[in-house]
Amino acid sequence: MSEYYAFVAGLPDLVFDERKKIFTIQEYREELDKLLAGSDKKNIKKLLLKQDNDNLLSYLRHNGEKEEFDEIGLFSSKDIAAMVEEAKDDDVVAGMEEAKKRKWKRKYPEYILQFLTDYFGKEEQSPIYMEDHLSGLYHNYLRNTNNEFLRTWSELNMNIRNTLTALSCRRNGMEYADLIVGDNEVAQLLRTSTNPSHNLMELIDYFESIRNIDEKRDILEKEQAIDHLLWNWLEENTFFHYFDIEKIMAYLFKLQIIERWRNLDKGRGEAIFREIVSDLKKGITKLENFEN
Repeated sequence: MSEYYAFVAGLPDLVFDERKKIFTIQEYREELDKLLAGSDKKNIKKLLLKQDNDNLLSYLRHNGEKEEFDEIGLFSSKDIAAMVEEAKDDDVVAGMEEAKKRKWKRKYPEYILQFLTDYFGKEEQSPIYMEDHLSGLYHNYLRNTNNEFLRTWSELNMNIRNTLTALSCRRNGMEYADLIVGDNEVAQLLRTSTNPSHNLMELIDYFESIRNIDEKRDILEKEQAIDHLLWNWLEENTFFHYFDIEKIMAYLFKLQIIERWRNLDKGRGEAIFREIVSDLKKGITKLENFEN
């Protein structure tokens, strides 16, 4: 296993509610580009796809008229636009032919193709569903990596999002089997069990934390609680990782969490909240019309 003594020892400590700009993701990435090689470097690149996910979601929400673009990701704004335009092709939605699918995989991650296929295969998508669905597909994609720590982290994220989706849908009397992503034991249980809560308590030791998060009604508070749960997991599961790639990946995860909340100032938060509330109202109106 590669060890990165000098680099990790020189990293400043991070706290969840950090407001000072100690180390940006871009600066961290530049250092890692010089430091890492082989599978370690490939795994870090997979983690930076999170920024590409955010760019893709923003592109779709604003119909290609994106005001801001996160340059930290692996793909340029032109790449994001090309992904979307290619996915609008009827061949993609109907079932892409193998030759074209292989060509796509050489350029872009397969989970993005799956997401865009699902996205264009439905008449309308809510911002909440879009973000959760893409996040689930992304973490399912990461589960196929060769790094055990990264696989476990990805499964944690997927389990949290899947469980919150199930709890919310059950509370509102909605079907959710098609919204569950992945094929691990938790996903299968959520799709098939009539009483998943009881079984999940035995299956995942953080189920009570997820249930407490689900009880929050303020959307931003709920998202922050999810990130607190993830942060605490990183603290506990890297305690005995001192100078290895796992420590480096955990540091990147923490930087992503910090920058997410640092960039989400009050005005931006209120704008997102209004967008989400408006979307929820549309969904309720459609449900009422359907029932009538």
